[in-house]
Amino acid sequence: MQDSELADVVERLSTEPEEDYTLQRVVDQAVVNIPGCDMCSIFVQQRGTVDVGAQTDLLAARIDGLQLEFDEGPCLSELRHHEIVSVPRTETEARWPRWSRAVWSEGVRSTLSVRLATSEPYRACLNMYSREVEAFDEDAIDRAIIYSRLAAVALLKAREISGLRSALHNRLVIGVAQGILMERYGLSLNRSFEVLRRRSNETNTKLRDVAQEIVDGFPSSTPDAVRSSARGKKPTPS
Repeated sequence: MQDSELADVVERLSTEPEEDYTLQRVVDQAVVNIPGCDMCSIFVQQRGTVDVGAQTDLLAARIDGLQLEFDEGPCLSELRHHEIVSVPRTETEARWPRWSRAVWSEGVRSTLSVRLATSEPYRACLNMYSREVEAFDEDAIDRAIIYSRLAAVALLKAREISGLRSALHNRLVIGVAQGILMERYGLSLNRSFEVLRRRSNETNTKLRDVAQEIVDGFPSSTPDAVRSSARGKKPTPS
């Protein structure tokens, strides 16, 4: 890729730093920028669970579904063992026989999968599909590698921003819940937080979820257990 092409790709991928939007932009722009790529999807693996992050069309969705149904295919192998997997002709591919026969019958003749350079425990892999046999030559593979690096940077940036936004929202909810407890029971700032923390520990519930329960119930009610904690009493067994 020329410098101008690289700059254009970076700009397109980074238009909006939202993770879901970025995932969709990654697969859409892969079709534009990778020679031979007719369809594309991206697999995302977190804590051992593989999900489809985005797809360009229904055929890509069917091909992805076959990988997950058979628990075999190039992108699953990519996530587990490899960095680049090329299938020049799906009809004769022996590594994943059930998946290969099925995708050939769907009209997908060759595929290319490239893992994105993301951080553990988060992994991502691009699935590029073509209707032509041997569609991904050396130039296409080189472009796919460069593109995957750019996509990884954009995706990690989007995940970081999404995480910061989520943390900010959680802090806001906790702060509102503290305000409700302070106003209703005359608690100090520190005491109101201790009430939330104690309730979180007692119920094995995330602090943010305890706070959300209070916010959602205001002004009509406050959970009995929280009222008891705020008054320094043990909750009455039901």
